[in-house]
Amino acid sequence: MNRPDTAANETSVLRLHMEGVEELDGNVRLGAFIEKLAALKAALTETDHLRHKKDGASVDFVVSELSHNSPAMIGVTAIRTNPEVDPKVVVDDFLRFLSQVGSRSVEVNSDHAKLVGHLRKLVAGVGERFSRLWIDGPTIAPIHLDAAIASALNEALPDIRHEFGTVKGVVKRYSGVGKQPYFKVVPPVGGVEIKCVFPQSLLIEAAGAVEHNATIEGTLKYYEDDLWPFEVLVRGIAVHPLDVDLPGLLDLRGSAPHATGELSAADFVRELRNEW
Repeated sequence: MNRPDTAANETSVLRLHMEGVEELDGNVRLGAFIEKLAALKAALTETDHLRHKKDGASVDFVVSELSHNSPAMIGVTAIRTNPEVDPKVVVDDFLRFLSQVGSRSVEVNSDHAKLVGHLRKLVAGVGERFSRLWIDGPTIAPIHLDAAIASALNEALPDIRHEFGTVKGVVKRYSGVGKQPYFKVVPPVGGVEIKCVFPQSLLIEAAGAVEHNATIEGTLKYYEDDLWPFEVLVRGIAVHPLDVDLPGLLDLRGSAPHATGELSAADFVRELRNEW
C-alpha cells in the first residue's frame, strides 16, 4: 500500500497560536479551539483545491507539534498524497494569500470565495472568544490574525447582486438537517455546483428532487460579473421526469389523430417540405 511521505520538512510546518481571554486565565474554550482548527483545515484544503483543481487533493496535514500552555499552540506539517506535488507549494500559497489580503494587495474574485469564507471563520471572535491569534513557523514570520485582517477579509470579496429567477439542473448532495437545509444543483453546462437553501416547508419536495432534473425558483445570489449564481434562496421546486420516463416516438403515435386534417401523415410531411 502506498503511504504518504511523512518526512519532516521545516518549510512545510505551520503553527497556529491561540491565547484565551482573561476571564479564563488566558485559557481557550475547547469549542473555540476546535472551531479554529476546523477553519484552518478547511482553508488549507481549499488552497490545495485552487492550485490542483484537476488532480484532486494533493496534500494532507499531520499534527507534528502540540502545546496546551497558554497560549495554546498546534503545529501541522504538510505531507504529500500526490508524489508529483511539493507540499511546500500549498503552504506558501496559503501564507501568500493571507498576507496579500491583509495588505489589500491582491484582487480577490469569486474563485476565492470559499477560501475567504474559511479565513473569516478562522479570525472571527477576536477580543471575545480569544485575545490573540497568530500563525508562524520555523521559517514563517508571525502573521497576526487580528481585527485589521478581519476587516480586510470582510472587504475582500466582490459585490453580491440579487435577482429573482430560476436555475435548472440535477439535484445532488441533499442535506435536510440543521437550521439551513440545502441541496446542490448541477447545471448541464458550466461545471459548477449551486447551493440551494430551502425552508422547512419545502423539505418533502427537496428530498423528492434528489437525482432528478429540476427547476429551482427563488432569489439568486451572484458575485459581481459571474455568469452563474453561487447560491439560491429557494421558493419553489419543479421536478421534471427522468429521460427514461419521457415518451418516445412510438408512444406518441395516434395521440393526435386529426392533426394532419384529411392528408395522410406522408402527404402532410411532404407539404411541409415543399414550403421550405
